[in-house]
Amino acid sequence: MNTEVDYYELLGIQITASTKEIKNAYRKKALKVHPDKNPSPDAAVLFHNLTQAQDLLLDPKKRSEYDQVHRTRQERQKKKQEMDSKRRNAQEELEQREKDAKRTKLDQQQAKAQYEAEIARLREEGAKRRQDDWGKLPEETELDCALKIKWKRKKFDFSESDLESILDPLGKVDSVALSQKKKGGAIVVFKTVVDAYNIITKKESHPLLSQFESIDWATGKVPALVLRMNRAEEMKKEARAALFSENDRATRVTGKPLFSVGSQSTFFKPVNIQNFKVYFLFIF
Repeated sequence: MNTEVDYYELLGIQITASTKEIKNAYRKKALKVHPDKNPSPDAAVLFHNLTQAQDLLLDPKKRSEYDQVHRTRQERQKKKQEMDSKRRNAQEELEQREKDAKRTKLDQQQAKAQYEAEIARLREEGAKRRQDDWGKLPEETELDCALKIKWKRKKFDFSESDLESILDPLGKVDSVALSQKKKGGAIVVFKTVVDAYNIITKKESHPLLSQFESIDWATGKVPALVLRMNRAEEMKKEARAALFSENDRATRVTGKPLFSVGSQSTFFKPVNIQNFKVYFLFIF
């Protein structure tokens, strides 16, 4: 008895086959490989194995012994197949992970390239926009540098020199013209629109300017030059916010104008206020 040969498979039957099924299977197989009909050497060997299979399986004692060995071999083969399947699955899973890692790395590289291209585009657009805006800045006029200042004439009686002494440290004064029709008012022209805007931004916070009832632009509206510069600063903040948001860093745009007051940085250099004496004429 050769326990390494699967006689059931050789005959093409199940392990539960009956004696009749074994004989019928043998007869069909043996007719095809019988030495009288098939002179091939392989056919003779197969015929011999078929005969051994029938003799063993028709003997109850030998078949019982063979079945025990056969089942043990089948269980061993089944476990081996399961292990091979697990190894194969593990190998496939490992290969899939490697593919996913390569794909993720490629996606990250593509995302980085797109991000850098977008940043370059934003910078180029911002530079072009700033160049266009600054290239079309309106010219500064005398009216842009002029402020209309009012005060309570019953409390103060400022002269042109008084006004210049008060205002010049905060913004360089070019000329002062007191109102002839109505007392308690004057038109002050500054050297530049920057000087004028310094006064506007400090009128609510500087103690010297609190003596005046109101300080406003002489034309009644903000000069176009100041509006354009404020807009340029807002565009700069928007571009910076877009840059940080692309990099997953939140940035809040304050929306304050270019010429800010207090602890915020400004477009202009700070002006040191010199110590000086101001003479007030009180009218009772």
